[in-house]
Amino acid sequence: MSIDVLMDNFWGIMFALCGAVSIASTAIFVRVATRNGGKAFYAVIVSLIMNLIIVVPVVAVVYYPDYGITPKSAIAFAGAGLAGTLIGRVAYFEGIQKVGASRSDAIKATTPIIATIIAIVLIGESPSLIHIIGIIAIVVGVWIISLDLAQDKTVEGITNRRADVIYPIAAAIFFGFEPVFARIGVLEGTPGHVGLGIKLIVAGIGFLVYFIVKGDMPNIGKIFENKITAKWYILAGLASTSMMIFLYAAIEISPVVFVVPFLQTSPLFVVVFSYIWLQDIEHISWRLIIGILVMICATIIITTVA
Repeated sequence: MSIDVLMDNFWGIMFALCGAVSIASTAIFVRVATRNGGKAFYAVIVSLIMNLIIVVPVVAVVYYPDYGITPKSAIAFAGAGLAGTLIGRVAYFEGIQKVGASRSDAIKATTPIIATIIAIVLIGESPSLIHIIGIIAIVVGVWIISLDLAQDKTVEGITNRRADVIYPIAAAIFFGFEPVFARIGVLEGTPGHVGLGIKLIVAGIGFLVYFIVKGDMPNIGKIFENKITAKWYILAGLASTSMMIFLYAAIEISPVVFVVPFLQTSPLFVVVFSYIWLQDIEHISWRLIIGILVMICATIIITTVA
């Protein structure tokens, strides 16, 4: 990238970096909550409620009366909500609880590569040599982290089962569908933040249907009865909301190829935050650092060169 190009996209890059910090903060808050007896699924519920309360009313007022919604964009953003906000978020938070914040967020950082693969399949783009090299590097990075998980016996509350790596991998896959669906919606002329509101509403309805079918509606009072964990749930909700706002603001003003690489620096922030605040429950090993660096380098290369 030339200096001129970077300066032209300065605010998009800044918003993306703020989004990365928000992602890292979310992971840390959820990890602390689960360490204190909280449940990852409770964090999902609280985060979604806060997303809806904060985002939807603002979008409804700001874009009134012309929201620019078409049938195709509505379906696309609904798909983004089901894939990313519903299924992806559940898998991501479960991964944080089972394998730790640093490992889960590192594997989740494969999302841009997954999104590229999905775009190749759904949109018909042809894979380049860079795509192939990046995908191989990502697989190597995940393998290194899974080895670290299997051999690390020091992290409090972590299962240390290599099979549990499936949770953050599933999160990366479903998060990977979201930008493809969102891109389809934006190309229809629907503003990004309007699409964000649609996907949150659909995800909320998805959760409601799930609870009705299961016959087990969550007791909100029970979720908040533990004041310690409730605080961390709320902070996680605020952080996840800010991430979405920053992300869509960045996409509005800068190309995705600039936004995604900087957004996916979140594992570095997670490692830093874990080292500062979670040394007693998050063990930062050399395998983890190598795995993160391999995946971030692959992500930057594939999203800026491809």
